[in-house]
Amino acid sequence: MEIMKIQSFSLRKTTLKVLIGCLIVVVLIFIGSFIYYSNLNSAEDPRVVEAKNLQLIYDKGLEGDETQKALDLLDQMLAIYKGNPGYGDSYEVGVIYNNQATVYLVHLIPDLLLLQENLKDNKEKEINMEKILKNLDTAQEFTLQSIGVYESWLKEMGNLTETEIREKITPFFDPEDSAFKESDFKMVFEKRVEDIKISQFETKRRLSVSLTNLGVINRYKGNLQESKENYQRAIELWDRNYTAKDNLNMLMNLPKEKRSMLDRFFPPERVKDK
Repeated sequence: MEIMKIQSFSLRKTTLKVLIGCLIVVVLIFIGSFIYYSNLNSAEDPRVVEAKNLQLIYDKGLEGDETQKALDLLDQMLAIYKGNPGYGDSYEVGVIYNNQATVYLVHLIPDLLLLQENLKDNKEKEINMEKILKNLDTAQEFTLQSIGVYESWLKEMGNLTETEIREKITPFFDPEDSAFKESDFKMVFEKRVEDIKISQFETKRRLSVSLTNLGVINRYKGNLQESKENYQRAIELWDRNYTAKDNLNMLMNLPKEKRSMLDRFFPPERVKDK
């Protein structure tokens, strides 16, 4: 009996040590994450940091159930980028245009479902169709704008070396600018260089996503050949764009492409728009 008590005490002591150890690890991770993200935020260009913060709010899924709020946030972000030198035609502007298109496409879903329910009221059908076509036109306009920005940006910045990137953006970064008064100018400048280097690859994927959206829009409008070409080009730019592949196969009456277990659990479709 005494041995059992000793063993029980020993187990409780071991468990306590494990719990304390886990708690310490969690605290260290939290502190490390806090420091990391604090440093990351401090390295953002103070002229556009508010747009980055608004993007975080938008990313919480506003395009689905809070359409107007999402559009208002995107308009605010666009105004910030357009109002600062070096950002007016940046890839970030393309991201915003694509997000605006996505808001309208997501907003279309309930209307399309309603239309498929074979409404008996022809007048209601007509009103619903007008609404759908109007939203499709708006989504198409934003999508074409995003494609234009991405293509222009890639043509201008897509193949620059790091040295060339530095030379390209230097005129837009004045260390004497009062906007950098509370910032580490060198850190901000280096962060921008790094962001552009990453976007030389990422923007091809972003362009692929916009082309996929355009393919969806053209399919809904009945422009099947254009839709097919949009999907094909999207796949050429990014061969792991499974959304484009699935939509193309659906358009061609082919089965969906089988994915590996890894791709099913960790799909690559979501591009980080930062």
